Amino acid sequence: MSVTLLCQLPKGTVRFSNIAAVVFDKDGTLANSASYLHQLALERARQVAAIAPDLEAPLLRSFGSSAHQIQPQGLQAVGSRYENLIAAAAHLASYGYGWIAAREIAEQAFAEADRRFSPKAPFTPPLPGVIDLLQRLKTAGLALAVLSGDRTEEVQAFLATYQLAHFFRSAMGSDRLPAKPDPTPLKKICAELAIPPAQTVVIGDADADGLMAQRARAAGCIGVTWGWPQPPSLQYCTCTVNEPTQIQILPADQQGT
Repeated sequence: MSVTLLCQLPKGTVRFSNIAAVVFDKDGTLANSASYLHQLALERARQVAAIAPDLEAPLLRSFGSSAHQIQPQGLQAVGSRYENLIAAAAHLASYGYGWIAAREIAEQAFAEADRRFSPKAPFTPPLPGVIDLLQRLKTAGLALAVLSGDRTEEVQAFLATYQLAHFFRSAMGSDRLPAKPDPTPLKKICAELAIPPAQTVVIGDADADGLMAQRARAAGCIGVTWGWPQPPSLQYCTCTVNEPTQIQILPADQQGT
């Protein structure tokens, strides 16, 4: 079964035809994670600074964060845990540590920060309007999946904590596959759903989602800004919406019009 998705924008309507699947990002798209990610960035920098005090401010900048806010397009917001860890290790190496020691210090710092903000799911509830959107898409017969830069165990914990697992036929994180914007994860999700990328729309809050959709030759990417106090400026998404209600499903008897 396929449907037509419509994005109602101030300057007109963007149409995605013959769509059978929708693949969601998690943090900033399904989950309200801005505050959590900011606090985690601060704690990671503090833990590294306990070993190398001069690195706290440079680390925060590399994470795309400051003492007061986090950038929605910064490394902490859109990068995987591994990418953030390597950034921290690189700063330690520039401070004079050998690479193996730098990696080990970063690993320990991140593990301690994770411990202080664990479990994650209770800190990151569903964003307003998201559950209604999921219900509308599922009722229309679309296959839904989650593809996150977070670890798979955190994706599953989020779905379990908020009783959302029944909406999705597949869910995975970046620990099992190359990180976005590599198209491999999206292609794997589509293979699991037995639906080609050309009939799949990605919904996410980062350019990594849009670029991944392009590289996988998906039907398109709907960029969303509803998860951030400071809305991201998205360059690689087909269109951008501010509220879940802007995503509409064209009734079957109107799809030829």
